[in-house]
Amino acid sequence: MQHQLGRTRGLHAAGLSPRCLTPASHLSVVAKRFVQARSGVNVATAEGVKVHATASNKLRRMILLRHADSETSARLRDYDRPISLQGKREAANIARRLQQLGWIPDLIIASNSKRTKQTLDTMAEAAAELSQVDAHYLGSLYTVAALDGQTKHHLEETIRSVACDFKNSCIMCVGHNKGWEEAASAFAKQAVRLGTASAALFEAAGSSWEDVTVPDTDWKLVSVV
Repeated sequence: MQHQLGRTRGLHAAGLSPRCLTPASHLSVVAKRFVQARSGVNVATAEGVKVHATASNKLRRMILLRHADSETSARLRDYDRPISLQGKREAANIARRLQQLGWIPDLIIASNSKRTKQTLDTMAEAAAELSQVDAHYLGSLYTVAALDGQTKHHLEETIRSVACDFKNSCIMCVGHNKGWEEAASAFAKQAVRLGTASAALFEAAGSSWEDVTVPDTDWKLVSVV
């Protein structure tokens, strides 16, 4: 059965949008998280690194994922390249790995190229939770990845535009090198290498997504998987 991610076209306007409204069924979850946050708990990460979360600083996660291996052909535009058989295996493997680590995102922003869409569709087949995640496919994420030193700033701007502060705690950004390695290295403040279908996992504490997408945010590189 082919799973398709929930695809949203374009960006929501700044401010509250319908997807930011808290359903009644989620109120108890929100209240529980608020009580935990007030106590100032240390939240353990996949690799044991800890980020201190308080009432004013909620733990926020970001995944930078490079697309899976893709076919090369002189007859195809780069934008239209599909993922390969190896890429399908890679995409399924990274989906299962994120699932094992408890890093399933609740929001996806991705390049709108064919190989990023196919990467995510294949991941959704391997981890069914992903088929329910709100996803934004943006041409700007395809374009910016080819530009020197522009990807980190553009990702920060895009996250601020689409993320809901109380609904989204883990955002996955899917795109291309060279931009994704540059952005991951800039967030980590150290060299990060991303092979196909590799993901850099980051955590930071902040009262809003705007707080953690300013240049001096102290993002912690938890792992590269």
